[in-house]
Amino acid sequence: MHQLKKKVLTAASVLIMSGCASSADLERHANHHAKARDYYESIGQPEEARQEAKAANKAWEDASCLLPLLIDLFSLSKDK
Repeated sequence: MHQLKKKVLTAASVLIMSGCASSADLERHANHHAKARDYYESIGQPEEARQEAKAANKAWEDASCLLPLLIDLFSLSKDK
């Protein structure tokens, strides 16, 4: 029984860390779009700025959901 507990805790730890990595990657993409939005606003291109703002918001929403974790779960199962 002790081995089973250890395996479950290890699997849970891996899943949590892999989900965080995906979320961090999405956060990085969101920040990139936000910087692009600021740039386009500064040079007077409001339509491009709106598109970048939309992309940043979508990336921030995606980072806060469970989808990144599910993607990593499937990736881990394919590698085995």
